Amino acid sequence: MNGFTPSRVATYLAAVFIAGAAAGIAGGYQWGRNSVIKPGGPRPRDMAAHMIERYSKELELSAEQIRQVEPLVQEAVQRVRSLHKENFKQTDAIMKGCNEKIVDLLDPTQKDRFRQMEERRNQWMKDRGGDGSRGRPPRHPPGGTPPPGTPPVRLPSKASP
Repeated sequence: MNGFTPSRVATYLAAVFIAGAAAGIAGGYQWGRNSVIKPGGPRPRDMAAHMIERYSKELELSAEQIRQVEPLVQEAVQRVRSLHKENFKQTDAIMKGCNEKIVDLLDPTQKDRFRQMEERRNQWMKDRGGDGSRGRPPRHPPGGTPPPGTPPVRLPSKASP
């Protein structure tokens, strides 16, 4: 008898599975703690303060160096915000042009559905502050659907005259 019974094999497999899961959880937790970009990380308005704090701590900046670095970081953050806002406007214009071409290819029922999709997306963007004013547009909902927990917008269909 070699000592490998089905119950012993199952125990070893369970132990290996549990050890792997524990290592994965610990690694994921540590990675998440050290991640530079975290979900809900610094908001654009807090970006400069976050950067200055990080530079100050990691580089051990003196008070005089912080005073000199602060306006440089503030200016850079403002320039990035402007760039994001302009990029958002350009992206929006491109997508509007694309949508106009798509509408020309649709039948009346599809056009109505497309209009409803766009109204839901526009409302979602408005609710999220997605006009580029927060320094960056929000992520579009996956697959063009509203984010989880957002009830779908039900619009009355247009009656044909």
